[in-house]
Amino acid sequence: MNKIYRYIIAAVLVLFLGYKSIYFKKLSEVKQLDKSGFDYDAYADTLYNKGILSEDMGVGLDELMFMIQTKPDSAFSIYGNRLGIGNSAYFMVKGNGRISAVQDGSLKILTEKGESVTLDSKYIFGNDLRDASRLVKLTDFKTNAEFNKVSEALNTLVREKVIAPTVQRLREGDKISFMGALKLNRKHLSDIEFMIIPAQITLQ
Repeated sequence: MNKIYRYIIAAVLVLFLGYKSIYFKKLSEVKQLDKSGFDYDAYADTLYNKGILSEDMGVGLDELMFMIQTKPDSAFSIYGNRLGIGNSAYFMVKGNGRISAVQDGSLKILTEKGESVTLDSKYIFGNDLRDASRLVKLTDFKTNAEFNKVSEALNTLVREKVIAPTVQRLREGDKISFMGALKLNRKHLSDIEFMIIPAQITLQ
């Protein structure tokens, strides 16, 4: 009988120790650990508010348009940002204009000099804002995946917290100022469609 009691006690101890050695974490906690302690949302917030919104950020859109027509090489070397050896470059531009149409998330803008441009306020994805800012380098991060997470966090911030609430208040005929990212290809500068990913839109 004593042996039976000893076996029962031993079994209870094994179960107890096994229970204490196994624990479960919430999925949100596991995801947080996957980030290796780096807060991309906080980084994007600082990048946006203390970098992109700084007074010296961006070239005037009218000035860039003129340089593209007259001195394209200078425009690309002075204001463009290329991450590789391709013909495409990203520009951070700013300007003023009046909304000529609101079409499925896009704002058609007529600038003060009569140029027509489009602000794509719906599809704010990709690396345009990150690369046009010139504030983030691939060498700042260990992997391309980490580098791209900066774009994801920055795009989410701009799309959901900055642009979406503003666009809801805008109407055709409103006068606005804007800042955003523009991608241009050095080999295709004739008949350019100026499609700008907005970083900020302000109703005047």
